[in-house]
Amino acid sequence: MGRLIVQHGWEPGMQLPLEGELAAQFGVGRNALREAVKVLVGKGLIQTARRFGSRVAEEQYWNFLDPDVIRWRLHNRSSHAVFRREVAQLRELIEPGAAAMAANQATDAERVTIVELARRLDDVPSVPVIEADIAFHLAILEATHNSLVIGLRQSLDVILRTLFQADLELNEADLTYDPNPTIHLALALAIEGGRAEEARYIAMAMIAGGSEGAGRMVRAHVRFPDPDEWANR
Repeated sequence: MGRLIVQHGWEPGMQLPLEGELAAQFGVGRNALREAVKVLVGKGLIQTARRFGSRVAEEQYWNFLDPDVIRWRLHNRSSHAVFRREVAQLRELIEPGAAAMAANQATDAERVTIVELARRLDDVPSVPVIEADIAFHLAILEATHNSLVIGLRQSLDVILRTLFQADLELNEADLTYDPNPTIHLALALAIEGGRAEEARYIAMAMIAGGSEGAGRMVRAHVRFPDPDEWANR
């Protein structure tokens, strides 16, 4: 049901079929169906009310940062490219400013941690390197000591994990996940040295390739992984 909604098999505003019809369609009991509807209501995909029953919610109500919603929307080259471009745009809004704030606000221990995480990256893409890369970016958010910025931590974790893991699975060399240890270390050292504007511009440079990668992805003939295969790794 979630895939049907997010991939527009069921359009926003559509009245859902009757409970019995849905249960038969998906081969489940009515209790299981009701639980599924509750989950999708929680993700903002379905709206229910006594006066009109259950309908597919308008897109502005969907929780696009929900891990399941992210996975459901990634089903072909175009959807991956759109996701990559939107991630780059979101990161451009958040991370350069966070890097500058971290350079000014981080404790000595946080500066050491950020540099250590950057040094864990190498030129061999792998799941452990992805984990270190994500930890690096989240450590910068935490080092801002701004509660609202830190509140973005979980969302950034989800989108970076999804993006990096999808990239790791792609076959084409110019589209695979690249840990880029040099620029990460340069950013870490700028934060360690308290050089806020330098940290801001390095973070901007780090993110700039995201939109470019989206264009390459549209043009490339690549095998796209099923996000459900790696979502729980």
